[in-house]
Amino acid sequence: MKIAIVTNFLYPEALGGTEVYCFQLANALIKNGHEVYWFVPNFKKTTTASEERGDGIKIIRFAAVDDSLVPKLDFTIASFIKEIKARNIEAAHFNEFGGDDGISSTLLGAAKNAGVATIVTLHVITSMCHTGTLHFGGKQVCNGKMILGRCTSCHLFSNKTSFPTVNLVLAQSFYNLLKIKSVRSIPKLKRFMSGMDQRSTFIKALKENADVIVSLSRSFREVLLVNGIPEKKIHLISQVSPGVVDSITSNKTEKRKHYVFFGRVHQTKGIDLLLKMASKLKQDLPGVVIDLYGPNYGSYVFKQVEGLDFAVLGKFDNIRYRGILKPEEVLPIMNNYKAVILPSLIAEMAPLIIMEANQLKVPVIVSDVPGSVELVKKYDCGVVFKYGSADDLLKRIEGVENDRYTFSFKQPVENDFYFTAKKYETIYKSYLAN
Repeated sequence: MKIAIVTNFLYPEALGGTEVYCFQLANALIKNGHEVYWFVPNFKKTTTASEERGDGIKIIRFAAVDDSLVPKLDFTIASFIKEIKARNIEAAHFNEFGGDDGISSTLLGAAKNAGVATIVTLHVITSMCHTGTLHFGGKQVCNGKMILGRCTSCHLFSNKTSFPTVNLVLAQSFYNLLKIKSVRSIPKLKRFMSGMDQRSTFIKALKENADVIVSLSRSFREVLLVNGIPEKKIHLISQVSPGVVDSITSNKTEKRKHYVFFGRVHQTKGIDLLLKMASKLKQDLPGVVIDLYGPNYGSYVFKQVEGLDFAVLGKFDNIRYRGILKPEEVLPIMNNYKAVILPSLIAEMAPLIIMEANQLKVPVIVSDVPGSVELVKKYDCGVVFKYGSADDLLKRIEGVENDRYTFSFKQPVENDFYFTAKKYETIYKSYLAN
């Protein structure tokens, strides 16, 4: 079978969970005897470029702009479909959307019209929720249903101040105002709401043009359902661990020290919560540190410590920035820590890092966002703290440090991408038969 995996970016040029997932899936599909092409836009380029990686993945960077160098949807569609047809692609597997000259839902429709089986796996909640938090006003749990006025109010006010309760009141008040037609007709607000309405358009495109939508978690399946995606279109393929974990010997608990964060160093990932509790952490647990690994996408200032290979985050010498890791370094380094902290404010879909930590028997401390909580409870591999609460996060760290918790680290029976690939094969074949 000829399969196209479609994303905006390519592993290892980008190291997000989506790219790692697609890379693992592509390798497994190739081992199962399929021909796999990885389609990404050739951003700002007028020509298509192709290459083949040593692992057998055929990379297609399709031309994204014409000679004017200005993104034009018609050109991008024509370029994408030309390359799809030239390689006789049978199934197009979309894993990412976004960008004027990137992967848009219109490309999904074009693939469908070209007679290709269309499969969509959504890896981030921002496809449905603009803030990505599934918390109205940044505080009140939301079911993810797209309601234009409510989503607009949430987007405008969820981060308006540093006080979550104030943000919630502002969002609720503005939502009530938006129910008045004259308010909704204000030109600037009307334009803003028109932009917000793009998510409704995206949901409509999924309904019409995706043969099947894969959810990585049961919680996100509920978000899809509440937004009107037909149940028969939704398939659940639970998150698994990359096989590379099997090659690492798990450290004994007594050899592990300190705590670690992997990911984008950004407010949405909960870094501000670490700063809020830093002083109390030093007071209650002197000598305990939290190391951060990942690109700095926030406005955080790091101060280099002379003679050492890390920097401290501002005045907090117990929050240490260790830089960006190569992909092969993540798991061996994780193996040295007492726990992984995922304090995210955004609703994580189904973090790969939890599955990797579970297989290494490193517990995770996660905020109570749906995907993370689902994995932690299912595999008994960590503890959950209250969303947005630095105080509750500190209590969980103290609990792990003082060995108050025990974990079973349950392992799924089908815990690698070979099984995931077999599940996708069944989906591809069933829709090709139609």
